[in-house]
Amino acid sequence: MSVDQPSNSHLEVDSPNSTHITALENELVELRRQVSRQTLLNQIVQAMRGTLVLENILQTTVDQLHETLNVSRCLIFRPDDESQMRAHHVSEATAQRESVLGVYCDFYRYHHQELSQGQPVVFSQITPNLPEVLIKAAQDCEIRAILIVPLLHQNSYIGGISLHQCDDSREWNTEDIEFVQAIADHCAIAIHQAQLYAKLQSELRERQQVEEALRQSETRFRTALKHAPLVVFNQDHQLRYTWVYNSVSDGEVDTILGKTDSELLAPQEAQRLMSIKQRVLSSGVGMRDQVSLTIQGKQRYYDLTVEPLRSSIGDIEGITCAAMDISERKHIEDQLKISLQQKEVLFQEIHHRVKNNLQLVSSLLDLQSQQIDDPEILALFQANQNRIKSMALIHEELYQVDHLERINFLNYIENLTYHLIQTYTIHPESIIVKLNVDQQIKFDLSTAIHCGLILNELISNALKHALRNNGHQGHIWIEIHSHKTENHTIKLIVGNTKQTKTDWIHFNSPKTLGLQLVHALVAQLNGRLEIKEAPHTVFEINF
Repeated sequence: MSVDQPSNSHLEVDSPNSTHITALENELVELRRQVSRQTLLNQIVQAMRGTLVLENILQTTVDQLHETLNVSRCLIFRPDDESQMRAHHVSEATAQRESVLGVYCDFYRYHHQELSQGQPVVFSQITPNLPEVLIKAAQDCEIRAILIVPLLHQNSYIGGISLHQCDDSREWNTEDIEFVQAIADHCAIAIHQAQLYAKLQSELRERQQVEEALRQSETRFRTALKHAPLVVFNQDHQLRYTWVYNSVSDGEVDTILGKTDSELLAPQEAQRLMSIKQRVLSSGVGMRDQVSLTIQGKQRYYDLTVEPLRSSIGDIEGITCAAMDISERKHIEDQLKISLQQKEVLFQEIHHRVKNNLQLVSSLLDLQSQQIDDPEILALFQANQNRIKSMALIHEELYQVDHLERINFLNYIENLTYHLIQTYTIHPESIIVKLNVDQQIKFDLSTAIHCGLILNELISNALKHALRNNGHQGHIWIEIHSHKTENHTIKLIVGNTKQTKTDWIHFNSPKTLGLQLVHALVAQLNGRLEIKEAPHTVFEINF
C-alpha cells in the first residue's frame, strides 16, 4: 500500500492575496505621497497668502521641495541687472550651500528659448552626447540629473526652479514635473505680487514725500502771508471764487466762495474787475493793474496780478490772483505829488523873483550908465548888464517850464542872441545866427548859468570886435551836442565869420576880462577850451 505524500497545493492558494496586498500597499504609498505633496503645495500657498516678504516665501519653497522630492539641492534662479539667471535661493540642506548662491547656470542660457516659452528642461542623466557647455556646467556643479521648471507670469519669463540630483541619475516622472510646475506657478504669482507691492510702497513713499513737501510749502506760504497785506484767491471759468486765502477776516471766506464779483462789489467796480479777469481767461496771458474797491465802506487800492490757472495738461480752468493792498502807499504817493507840485510852484515863484531882482539890478545899471560919459566905463557897465541879463533869462526859462529840470536851452539861446544883437549892432538885420542844438541834452541850473555866461561873453565878443559896424552881413553859429564815444562829453561851439582882434584873444591884453571869465567858467565845468583864429574865429569847449 502506498502512502500518499502531502500535497503542496495549499501554498499556492495564498499567492493572489499576497499580490493584492502589495498593490494596496503601493497605492497607499502613492496616495500618501500625493497627500504629502498636496499638503506641501497648500502650505506654500498659505505662506504666500500670509506674507508679502518674498525672500521668506521663496526660501521656504526650496527647503520644502528639497525635503519632499528628496533631491540633492533645490534652487530658484532669477535674472540679475544684466538679465542673466543667477541663483538667488538655495535649499538649506544643500551641501556647501554658500558656494552655490549667486552662481550662473549655463542650462538656463542654453535653453533660454524653451524656458521663456514655458517648457521645462528635463535631463534624467548627463550623457556624453550633450553639448560640451552643458557637460562642463554639470561637472562644475556635480549634477547627475536636472529638472528646470520656468517661472512665468502673464507670459513674462521671470526665473526658474531647478532640482539637482548629484549622487545618481534620476527619472523625473510626469507627476514630479507637474508638481514642481504647480509650485512654480504660485511662486511666479508671489514674485509678481511682491514686485507690485514694492512698486506700490515706492509710489506711496514718493506720494508721502510730495504731500509732506506740499504741506511744508503751504505752511511756509501761510506763514509768509499771515501778516502781509496780500489776498490770494482762485476763480473758475464763471469767475466764481473757489479758494481764498488771507481775506479781510476769516469769517468772510464762506460768504465769498461760490460767488462772483458782481455779487460782492458795487456794479461799476465789479464790471472793471471782471473785465480784467475775463481778458486773462480769453487770452491766456497774465495781467497786472491797479484797482480801487470799496471794502467795508472804505476806499481801498490794490495792485492786482491775474494769471491763468491751468490744469495738468495745460488747459485753462480758471484764474489765480494776488491782490496787494497799496492803500497806504497810494495815500503817501498822493501826498508826495501834492507836496511836489507845491514845491515846484514855490521854486517857480523863487525863479520869478530872482529874475525880477536881476532885471531890477540891470535896470539900475542902465539908469546909472546914462550918467556916464566915458565910453570905456559905459562899455563895462553894458557888459555887466548883459551878464546879469543872461542869468535872468535862465530864471525866466525855469519859471515858464512845467518841470524844473527841463530848461529849453534852444529857446534860451535864441532870446540871449536876440538881446545881444539888439544891444551891440547898428544893423541887427545884417547878423545871421545859425543854431544846431541837441534838445535831448538837459542842463541843471548851475550848468545852464555857466553855459549862459560863456555864451554871453563869446557872442558879445563877436558882436563887439568882429561884426559891429562893418556894413556887411555876418554869421554866428552855435552848436551844442554830445559825444557818446567820449564818455558822453558835451561839446559847445561858438564861431563867427570874421577874425576876432588878437588883443582880445590873448591873455596878456588888459582887455581880456571876458576871456578870463570864460576860462574860469570852463574850469568850473571841468572842461577844456580850444580857440581857432583863422580863417574864422571858433571857440570849442568840451565838458
